[in-house]
Amino acid sequence: MKAMSNPVRLAILCVLMEGARTVGELEEILDVHQPTLSQQIGELRDAGIIAGRRLTKAVVYRLADPRAGQIIGHLRLLFPHSEASAVWRGTQFGSVNHTDMA
Repeated sequence: MKAMSNPVRLAILCVLMEGARTVGELEEILDVHQPTLSQQIGELRDAGIIAGRRLTKAVVYRLADPRAGQIIGHLRLLFPHSEASAVWRGTQFGSVNHTDMA
């Protein structure tokens, strides 16, 4: 749960629930700069929540732990009107920050 407590990491997981994505795709969807995104992806990968697979020049990330998807699913039900739900519906909502995700 601690690995999911960061707003950027939570947003990454929300996007990955919809399917595998490259860092470039995550950067575009979440409007988060690559260094920050890579750091947060590393935290999720180290926690075993996501896994990456190299395809030519890009690494494609996906959820590796099905429990993360279940937790995100419950959060969707509990907070359907939060700004984060825009990510859950697959739409962009601008930069991810702590106040947006609260």
